[in-house]
Amino acid sequence: MPVVILIDKTGTIKETSLKQYVESDLYKKAGFKTADSFKLHTTWNAEIETKKYSISLYGKTEGKANQENKYDFPPPVAKVLFFGSCILVNKNEEGEVENISDSEWQKVYEKLFGGFEDIGSSDSEEDEEEYDGPTTKEGYAKDGFVVDDDESDEYKDDSDSDSSEYEIKVKSKKPIKKQSIKETVFLENEYLDCKSELSEEEYFE
Repeated sequence: MPVVILIDKTGTIKETSLKQYVESDLYKKAGFKTADSFKLHTTWNAEIETKKYSISLYGKTEGKANQENKYDFPPPVAKVLFFGSCILVNKNEEGEVENISDSEWQKVYEKLFGGFEDIGSSDSEEDEEEYDGPTTKEGYAKDGFVVDDDESDEYKDDSDSDSSEYEIKVKSKKPIKKQSIKETVFLENEYLDCKSELSEEEYFE
């Protein structure tokens, strides 16, 4: 009983066994009532750990709305839209069907895409190695963006002491006697009053 891979429309991978391999009957295993447009679309050849794989993809590219297969297949069918379930069949060099497991397909899948690299983790490690300067108690770099708790406390204490000292100086100053506006106007009027000036006769005397 050969084992093949079934990928349903949600993208879920399932290992399924066949009583006997009949290529023309694969559409039934995929859940279709008829074989219309169900055919072989591509074959991937790969070698993993000295084992050779020849995996063929069977499926439909015609179907109803909301029946689209969401699985991302490797090139050259990466942009092909399939409908319903698809079947993956593995064959050896003699063309005989051989079992294939989910884990084996994942290894072939990764190789077909050229391997996957975790770019984010490598960048973060490089960033950590680049900085060799002083750090805070929490392990953050003292680069001007992070303030240590001790430094922030000192800053607060200095500001408090300055404000209290300023208040004491202000209180120690003697109160300034303010002259009312009315008094100022009165003095100016009295000074500018023409009646208080000497007449010509008095001046020459």
